[in-house]
Amino acid sequence: MNRTEYRQARRLIRDNGTYAYRWLGAVGEALRNLANEQDWLRERADIVAWCKREGCACNPRQTGRITRSAA
Repeated sequence: MNRTEYRQARRLIRDNGTYAYRWLGAVGEALRNLANEQDWLRERADIVAWCKREGCACNPRQTGRITRSAA
């Protein structure tokens, strides 16, 4: 995707909202998936804020991303 195509896609999304993702094909699918990903930094900030509000200690384990291995 070059600069012109990117600007056209942005304009299409601005004019038509998320419905424009359907017209963008594979690029639209990638953008839609990117928009739906979980924001780990926001979740971490929420955990830290909750700990401060409740007066509990907050350590890296509480704010770390939980990963599970495929066993």
